Amino acid sequence: MNCSKVYDRLSAYHDSELSQEDAAQVAAHLAKCPTCTEELASYVRLSGLSRRLIDPPVPEQLWAELQSKLDTPTTSWKRIARHLPDYLPQQRLVLAASLLIAFGIGVLAYLNWSSHSEHNHLAMNFSHFLEEFEQRPEEAQQILLANYNGRQSTLQEVTDVLGYEPVAANKLPPEYRMDQVYLLDMPCCTCAQIVCKNKEGQSIAIFEHAIDQPVWFGDRPTVECLCHDIPTSVTQMGNRLAATWKEGQRFITIIGATDLDEVTEFIAHFKGVFPVKG
Repeated sequence: MNCSKVYDRLSAYHDSELSQEDAAQVAAHLAKCPTCTEELASYVRLSGLSRRLIDPPVPEQLWAELQSKLDTPTTSWKRIARHLPDYLPQQRLVLAASLLIAFGIGVLAYLNWSSHSEHNHLAMNFSHFLEEFEQRPEEAQQILLANYNGRQSTLQEVTDVLGYEPVAANKLPPEYRMDQVYLLDMPCCTCAQIVCKNKEGQSIAIFEHAIDQPVWFGDRPTVECLCHDIPTSVTQMGNRLAATWKEGQRFITIIGATDLDEVTEFIAHFKGVFPVKG
């Protein structure tokens, strides 16, 4: 069972609503997947917050008074209603305060859960993308297109939308040619992605994004180094590498490099080629 299937079952798993077989499969996946385990923890935290809410206590005399009025044959509902205000104002205040507290906790819990859920979704989706990219880059691309409103674009369309021309538009290593251009609505920003290929048909995906995104790589082995004196994060992804560095006001991430020499080659070609408009 993969992360996507487990995510769809986490709520039911938390509430013990799954069949024994499904629950066992989810448990087996959670035992080896920290991302899904953390997602389950968000359900646990939300449930914990809801359990802290309490019903306001009802004064004992209210029920006794109502009972005494009901036991009197001549008592009308209008007369009972006249007595209710003696007891209800305090109750209404307690109830209103409880509802406000519950609402506040609910909003904070939802915002925390929503942000955390979005973070986990991004981590899972990008993990799937990285796993597929080395052997099946076209299939890997579909993961991003499906989840982030991805659309194939032209360089001019990308420039018009983002307000700057992608750095890869002007300079690629000599043996590489541009293959596809995409726009992706990522959680951090609208992101430009250019896929290029070398003469052997190897694909490299190049992203330009506003915020550094270590979440893309999860707990994959990552080292910090200097490439052409530029601080660079290099991440191992199977037999290939990913690398991120800052150029001007944005970040460049390349995915699919064969080795560190290839990372350095891309940085050498991109260095200083980052027009900032507006």
